Amino acid sequence: MEVKYIKRISENKILFHFIIDKINSYFYFASFMITAIIKISRPVNFFITFFAVIIAALISSKSINDVNIIFAALAMSFACSAGNIFNDIVDVEIDKINKPDRVLPKEIISIKFAKILYGIFIILSSVCAFYNGTNSFLFLAVVNSFLVLYSTHLKKTILVGNFSVALLTASALIYGAMIAGNINAGIIPAFFAFFANFIREIIKDMEDVEGDSANNINTFPKIYGNKKTFRIILLSTVLLILFSFIPFVYKIYSIEFFIIIMTVVNPLFIIMLKILYKSQNLDALRKASAIVKLNMIIGLFAIYAGA
Repeated sequence: MEVKYIKRISENKILFHFIIDKINSYFYFASFMITAIIKISRPVNFFITFFAVIIAALISSKSINDVNIIFAALAMSFACSAGNIFNDIVDVEIDKINKPDRVLPKEIISIKFAKILYGIFIILSSVCAFYNGTNSFLFLAVVNSFLVLYSTHLKKTILVGNFSVALLTASALIYGAMIAGNINAGIIPAFFAFFANFIREIIKDMEDVEGDSANNINTFPKIYGNKKTFRIILLSTVLLILFSFIPFVYKIYSIEFFIIIMTVVNPLFIIMLKILYKSQNLDALRKASAIVKLNMIIGLFAIYAGA
């Protein structure tokens, strides 16, 4: 009797450990998949887009409903994530060379699962956009369509792809202003976003030359080299710095905008140019790209502070 009792206890312990191991494995798999989904959806870009729409709406109108702003920001952010996922699907072979640590090249998730994710994000974007009416829905439909067109066709054309991404980034600010009912208020922020993102896209093309060459993607750095590409970056950055004086000189934005731009944003752009002037190796390019991305965030704060 005692032997049977001990045997039963032993069997129960084995069963208990088996159940615990299964639960742990399921939790590990779930956390692994959630991490992969977060990575492929580009959370930093998601939140930059989210706050860009909110800031554009807030500087355009003080009386807009908070719920409308949130739904608008979510609509554009989900569209941004959907576009990134679709682009990763299209670029999976290129990323095996340029970005081998990304989710799809490492085969952490399948192409099929990525397509399902893309569909879910498109649905979420459309539903959130529809909350703000037909014009909002149509605006996001155009954005989502343009993101597909970019990944499949536009990005393969010299500079056209760069302009397209910059335009899509700027559209987030126009959309936020449109939702607030004052689209003109979004023009200056959109202009800043366009130029900053255009500069960053050119830098990213310099980073991706090897993979683009292997897959017959014609970018400006691939065709004309880094020296001429740096000249485009230099010219675009100088124009952006000069333009940054205009909103203050014409009293569109207050002194707070001017202080942040002159003490933080423009000096960071100059540091970025110095880094690229000294070297265009992969480490320098990544630092320069990170600086531009940081400047986009600080620039949004400057506009909000000065509006």
